[in-house]
Amino acid sequence: MRFVSFGPRGNERPGVLIDDDSILPLSRVMADIGIAPNGTVRNLLPFLDRVREGVSVAVDRGDEVVPVAQTRLGPPIADPPNLFNCGANYLSHVAELGAAMAPTLPVIFQKPSSALGGPTDPIVRPLECVNFDYEAELVVVIGKAGRRIPAERAAEHIAGFMITNDVSARDLGEGESKKFNAPALFQLMRIKGWDSFQPTGPWLVTLDEAPGYEDIRIQTWVNDEPRQDEYAKGMLHSPYEIIEWLSATTTLQPGDIITTGTPRGVAAGMKPPRWLVPGDVVRIEMTGLGRMNTPVIDEQGTPMAL
Repeated sequence: MRFVSFGPRGNERPGVLIDDDSILPLSRVMADIGIAPNGTVRNLLPFLDRVREGVSVAVDRGDEVVPVAQTRLGPPIADPPNLFNCGANYLSHVAELGAAMAPTLPVIFQKPSSALGGPTDPIVRPLECVNFDYEAELVVVIGKAGRRIPAERAAEHIAGFMITNDVSARDLGEGESKKFNAPALFQLMRIKGWDSFQPTGPWLVTLDEAPGYEDIRIQTWVNDEPRQDEYAKGMLHSPYEIIEWLSATTTLQPGDIITTGTPRGVAAGMKPPRWLVPGDVVRIEMTGLGRMNTPVIDEQGTPMAL
């Protein structure tokens, strides 16, 4: 199945894509199978078999559908219990940023859920930022709760995959770290955590229909110029190893979002850097997972006085 959240921001409804052009709203299906009809996609993830059966019944009886072209797609998981990000997880990306060595364990940080956006929502360059960057990343969404999950059992806890862009205000971390005498690691919220800095979508593809992660090709274009192109098998730590590492300390919950790092080709790795500017459009495609097209706009207002 391909789950979507659709409708106005903050009032998205859960649905499933029944072809490339039509969304089946799931409120009636949820009521049929005993799930609160005002729930979200996150509430459906522990019950995928029942949802699949309910969708089949709904299609057979001719439930009304919504054309994709006539609605907004929001983040498929709009209300994750946790939003985990894994950084420095491709050797090619570590090398392009000039790091002396690759990490031997997953590098994990968290973002607020307010960073989430849909697959065509604008990404907003903060007033204080010049060095505005993109990072195409494969997302793992947890479907079954668990703690201390061994890597060889991790697939049992995955609901599916989707696309994200881990947007970065790179100059804020470095510049503010020096100004306030704080390590750059402490400034990750300022680098990564702004509103709109985690667009996701266009849909969540359940694991039974998604390619194996090793076969997923990650591609990024900025204004139709190719920037990133690598298969996810280039990860230093697989999604299963990341789940094992995270779940050693944290009980993972259905709807948790885990990003898995970006390959080479980000703006910061170019010589000279090719930062995003308003008017740019970032297109990200991944094998079997669809496409995101996010325009870049400037934040309006007055910069914070620091």
